[in-house]
Amino acid sequence: MTQATAAIDRGRPTSRWPILLQSGFRPFFLFAGLQASLFVLLWTLVWAIGWDLPLGDNPILWHGHAMLFGFAAAALAGFLLTAVPNWTEAGPVRRLRLVLLVGFWLAAQILSLLPWAMLFAVADIGFWLLLIAFIAPGILKRNAKRNGVFVVILSGLTGLNLLWHLSLRYDWQDTAMLCLQAALGFFLLAIGIIGGRIIPAFTIGGLLQAGHSVFIVPAPKLGLAANVVLALALISKLAALPVPVQVGAYLLAAGLHGWRLSRWWRREVLQLPIIWSLHLGYLFLPLGFALEAAGAARLVPAPTGIHALGSGGVGLMILAVMTRASLGHTGRRLASPPAATAAYLLVAAGALLRIIAAALPELAFSHVLLVASGLLWSAGFAAFVIGYARILIAPRIDGRPG
Repeated sequence: MTQATAAIDRGRPTSRWPILLQSGFRPFFLFAGLQASLFVLLWTLVWAIGWDLPLGDNPILWHGHAMLFGFAAAALAGFLLTAVPNWTEAGPVRRLRLVLLVGFWLAAQILSLLPWAMLFAVADIGFWLLLIAFIAPGILKRNAKRNGVFVVILSGLTGLNLLWHLSLRYDWQDTAMLCLQAALGFFLLAIGIIGGRIIPAFTIGGLLQAGHSVFIVPAPKLGLAANVVLALALISKLAALPVPVQVGAYLLAAGLHGWRLSRWWRREVLQLPIIWSLHLGYLFLPLGFALEAAGAARLVPAPTGIHALGSGGVGLMILAVMTRASLGHTGRRLASPPAATAAYLLVAAGALLRIIAAALPELAFSHVLLVASGLLWSAGFAAFVIGYARILIAPRIDGRPG
């Protein structure tokens, strides 16, 4: 037996590089969980105590950017860096290239808390340019027809990030807010596409593993229509089209995505937290679109739908994907550990309280709801980090690389 074979048999890596740098999902999922927990806790303190932040006079712009271009960006990077090699049969991004990418992301998160706006912009935009450089060529060369949309999404997010930094520099606060709303739209589109691929597949696989025979009829035209209408609804809001157009577009998006989810649902899913978390996360999309329609009609405050889509849809879907992918890509059994189930419930509860607080700001205890929602949401991602850190820094249990 060779030394390399013996090392693999013992479950130890043959490379001198740390396990954390052997695959993109490892550092980015871990740091996404850490950032979500710490930055939302910080935001809760900023809001409750009135702490000042160094970048500009509008802390909402910092919070939105931290959640989208920090937390969600890390999760998307971890997903794509793991999925793209499978889509394109290209080599994984790891070791030195992964160190460089993670380094830019970490630098941007730290610099976002310091009064060095130019360095923050360089690190932040540098991360996105590197991410595109590392994964776009493989997609465009081998898989453009099916997955070229992700290059469009990454390019759009990079442009919006650049415009956000320019808006901060020149105090274009309305433009900066539009950048964040558009960025949320790109992440929702990514969820619509990725969710349509993985939720039915994972539902079938999970139920079969649990002894339930199930078949979900593919509906690619419904998925395409739902995502096109999603994009049109978001455009109608950003372009400030007449209220009836916005309301109609968002209601249609809610109906199509709700119909889509109903086709994937099976009652037996309730027995499997690792699967129902995906369904629950996706459920926040039709709920959020319906609330966006209500917000456009001025039936509820405008931020209500945004928080349903952001804290609920984006937050819980990212958590659900990270918990399952971390198990699958480290050779572990696809069953939620207690930390994952607790994380799902905490993040979902935090999102629901945030929606209620946004919808009913006149409540005497709405401030308490806001603080509670932030603490619960933060605790959910802390539970993920506590439960999954060992998984993400340890070798695969089957001895395979990655």
